[in-house]
Amino acid sequence: MHMRSELKCNAQQHGARRGGSSLLRRGRGLVVTRKTWYTLGLAVSLASLMPSTVSSQARGASAVAPLSHSVFLEELTWLEVRDAIATGHSTVIVPIGGTEQNGPYLALGKHNFVVKGIAETTARVLGNALVAPIVAIGPGGSIDPATGHMRWPGSMAVRREVFQELLVDILSNLRHHGFRDIVVIAEHEGSSSQERPGPAFETVTELDKRWGPGETRAHFVPEYRDQLEDDGHASTFLRDVLGVVEEVMDQEVPESGDRYLQDGRNPVGTHEGYYYSAVTMAVNPAAVRAAERIAAGPQASYGVDWGSPEQLATNGRKLIDYRAKLIADAIRNAIVSSREP
Repeated sequence: MHMRSELKCNAQQHGARRGGSSLLRRGRGLVVTRKTWYTLGLAVSLASLMPSTVSSQARGASAVAPLSHSVFLEELTWLEVRDAIATGHSTVIVPIGGTEQNGPYLALGKHNFVVKGIAETTARVLGNALVAPIVAIGPGGSIDPATGHMRWPGSMAVRREVFQELLVDILSNLRHHGFRDIVVIAEHEGSSSQERPGPAFETVTELDKRWGPGETRAHFVPEYRDQLEDDGHASTFLRDVLGVVEEVMDQEVPESGDRYLQDGRNPVGTHEGYYYSAVTMAVNPAAVRAAERIAAGPQASYGVDWGSPEQLATNGRKLIDYRAKLIADAIRNAIVSSREP
């Protein structure tokens, strides 16, 4: 008994000499100091921050928890991404855009703005999806000699093999983090459609085969680009719902980038129209020179009276909502089909 009391007394004195770590609790021969409690608390706090390996089923999650923040990965913390995946957000959309000339009335990032708006709305329609950072540069011409869009300042392009290797790394990262369905949508026409399979389609298809029929699948959704063809859903919506019918313009582009085509209406290098300007206006109004184009009259707008910038943005929002529902259906079908026996 005397020895135990002496040990406790020595511990008290030792704690006082080391900066006042006074006794907080006594047990049967147990001495717990403030320093001990601090250490234990820190360990518990750090443990709560470690990535969780517990599935949503194990946690008893019966439904996908709604997100309190953005659907874009780069706007979330890693804790929020971890918890979103654990509570049912098992799908991630990888949008492919492009950076290239679009004439005098629309900024170089047209494809990026459009695919961002549609990807975000599609993710919200699905209810269990997040959106990866946009792949903002793809194949689109060469430098020496200059071909394709690379004939105009500001356009950016990468070699096909570089683009494909980047896409493999992006999808592999997302698989590593625990997403079950990785969905690629390609805005840029050089990146793929069902009729003209390009580097994105080839890469996603090959990678999915390499992964095998496991827990994670990679999907390419050709319906995204197919909707933009002449007889696609977007064109039909423009004509039948919004009443927009554009004149067919000669798209042959001469070598010079500083003059107009022979008909005097279509600026050299232009490969856009009402659809792209409207959707971009709804997502990023600063990227559209709407006032300048409207002032130039129908001759600068494919024969269409665009009305006001506000009306252009309103119609752009309608186009986004319409397309997002169709793309969400295509994604659901792709996911179901990939897991059929």
